[in-house]
Amino acid sequence: MQAMVGYGTGNFAFSLLGLVVAVNLQFFYTDYVGLSAGLVSWALLVARLFDAFVDPLMGFLSDRTNTRFGRRRPYIVGSAIPLGLAFYYLFAPPVVADPTQHQGVLLLYMSSLYTLTYFIWTIGAIPYYSLGAELTDDYHERTRLISVREFMGLAGLLAATILPAYLIHLYGGRDGYAAMGAILGISTALFLLVSGVAVGERPEFQGRPWMNPYAGIAATLRNQQFRVLLIAFALSAIAGAVPAVLVIYIAVYIIGTPAWWAASIPDWLPTWSYYLLLYFLCGALSLPAWNRVAADYGKKATWGVAIVLATFTSAACFWLSDGTVGYFSLLLILGGVSFGNYQTLPPSMVADLIDHDEMNTGGRREGAYFALWSFAIKAANAVTGFAALQVLEHVGYTPGVAQSETVKLWMLWMYSWFPAIFYLLSGIVLARFRFTRADLDEAQRRIGRAA
Repeated sequence: MQAMVGYGTGNFAFSLLGLVVAVNLQFFYTDYVGLSAGLVSWALLVARLFDAFVDPLMGFLSDRTNTRFGRRRPYIVGSAIPLGLAFYYLFAPPVVADPTQHQGVLLLYMSSLYTLTYFIWTIGAIPYYSLGAELTDDYHERTRLISVREFMGLAGLLAATILPAYLIHLYGGRDGYAAMGAILGISTALFLLVSGVAVGERPEFQGRPWMNPYAGIAATLRNQQFRVLLIAFALSAIAGAVPAVLVIYIAVYIIGTPAWWAASIPDWLPTWSYYLLLYFLCGALSLPAWNRVAADYGKKATWGVAIVLATFTSAACFWLSDGTVGYFSLLLILGGVSFGNYQTLPPSMVADLIDHDEMNTGGRREGAYFALWSFAIKAANAVTGFAALQVLEHVGYTPGVAQSETVKLWMLWMYSWFPAIFYLLSGIVLARFRFTRADLDEAQRRIGRAA
C-alpha cells in the first residue's frame, strides 16, 4: 500500500497543475491580461496539438530507455523542477499599458509558455502513467492501484479548487495569479520528486526490442478492443473538455453571485471554486463504491452506468439561470460521482489490454498505449476548447460586463447539450467493447504471469 501511495503522489501533482491550467488559464488571459477570446483559443489549439503529437515520441523513448534507475523514473524526476518553473511563468506574463495594442506580443507569450509547460508535462506524464500498467499483473489489484492513483489525483483536483481562489484573493488580481503560479509550481515539483523516488520498477520490463515510435502506434491500433476503448474514451474526453473551459464563465455570467452568498461566504471562496470543490469531492468519495460495483459487475458495465449519468446531468445544465446555485450543486454532485468512475476504470481497462497485446505480439508497449490515450485527451481539449472560445468571440463575448442573451444561450448550449451528445455517443461505442476478466486471465496465463 505504501508503494501505491508513493506512486499516486505524482498524480496529485499532475492533477493540481492540470486543473488550474484547464479551468483558470483562458479566463485569466481574457479577463485579466486582456487577450481576446479568439486569440486565446488559437494559443490553446496550437500548443495542445503540438504537445499531442509529441506524445508518441515520448512513449517510444520511455519504452526503450534502460538505466539502473529504471526506464520511467528518470523522466518523472527530471521533469519536476522545469515543470514548476514553466507553470509559474505561464501565469506571470508581461504587463502592458494597453493590451489591445499588444495582442501579438501577448499571444506569442501565452503560446510559447503554454507549449513549453505541456511539453515538459509530457516528458514526465507519459512515463508516469505508463508505469502504472507495470506495477502489478492482478486484475483487481490493478483497479486498486489505479484507484489509489486517481484518489490522489482527485485530492490534487480538490486542492486546485481551493488554493487558486485563496491565493488570488490573498494577493489580488494579476499578482494573485503570479503568486499562485509560484506556490503551486513549487508544490508540483516537490510531489513529482517524491513520486519518482518512492516507486521502484520491475526490471523484467527493460531491454525490450526496438520499434519505430509511429510503427509502435500503428501496431497498438491493430488491437481491436483498444480501438473501441480509445474511441469511447475520446468521445467522453470531448464531452468533458468544453465544461472545463467554460465553468468559470458559467459561474460568473450565467448563475452569478447571489446576495446571500456575498453576505455569508468568505470573499476568498468564489462560487466557481465552490462548484469545482463539490464536483471533485463527490468524485473522490465515489471511488470505493465504483470499485465494489466494478468487482461485482465488470469494468465495462460500470463505466457504462457512469456515462448514462453524465449524459443526463450534462443535458440538465441547459436550465441553469441567474441564482440557480442549489440546482447546479445537485447536478455537480451527480456529475462528480460519474467523474470518479471515469477517472479510474478506463485506464485500468487499458492496462488489461496491454497484457492481451503482449500475448499476441510478444512485446509490451505501455508508452505507446498511454501516448495514444494522452493524445485523445489533449486533442479533445485543444479542438473543443478552441471551438468554444471561437464561438464566444463570434457571438459577442466581452470580458467583465453583463453578457447579452445570445452569448448566454451559446454558453449554456455548449455547456449542456454539446457534452451530453458526445457522452451518448461514447456509451454507444463502449457497447462494442469485448474484453473480460476471463480474457485477461487467459492472456496472463499464456505470457507466464498468471497469479
